[in-house]
Amino acid sequence: MEPNSLTLGQKFDIEKFSREIDHADDLLQLRSIAKDLLVAWKQQQALSAWALQQSQGL
Repeated sequence: MEPNSLTLGQKFDIEKFSREIDHADDLLQLRSIAKDLLVAWKQQQALSAWALQQSQGL
């Protein structure tokens, strides 16, 4: 598995949330989704940086 390839489960999650976004009529709902995605993205970045530091023995 390539380090940047998605699992089948991740691909299904992307499709699920993409459909939810496509069908959202409520601006507040879209804002909430965007904020949740922003938090998840930044948490993933922090975890990746931590894992890299751990693997380098820092």
